[in-house]
Amino acid sequence: MSRAERRAYERMTKNQDPYAPPVSGAAKARVDRQRARRAANQQATDPGRLLSGRAAWWVFGGAVIAFLLGLSLAWGDGGRAAMAAIIGVAAGIGWLVLSLALAWWLRRGRLAASKQGGRPTSRR
Repeated sequence: MSRAERRAYERMTKNQDPYAPPVSGAAKARVDRQRARRAANQQATDPGRLLSGRAAWWVFGGAVIAFLLGLSLAWGDGGRAAMAAIIGVAAGIGWLVLSLALAWWLRRGRLAASKQGGRPTSRR
C-alpha cells in the first residue's frame, strides 16, 4: 500500500471505532431495506393525489377540531343547540375549504417545480 493510499484509507476511517466488531450481514440487510423504503417513499409522490396520509389527517382532523371548537364557543353563549351546530358545521367546512385550497396550491407549486426541474421561481 502506498503512502497516498494509506492516507486516503486513514482519512476514510478516521471517525470509526477501531475496536467495534464488523457489521453483520443482518445489519447490512436492515440498512439496505431502510434505504430502499426511504427512496420509495420519496419517489412515491403520486401526481394525481391531492393529500398524502399525514396531510389528510391534518385536513380532516382539523375540520373536526374546528367543528367542536365552533360548537362549544357558540353553545357557551346560552344560545340554542341548533344555532351552535350550524356555527360548528360552518367552522368545520371553513377549515376544510381553506386547508384543501392550501394543499392544492402547494401541490400545484410542486408540480410546476418538477416540470421545470428545480425549485419554484418567484415572479418578481
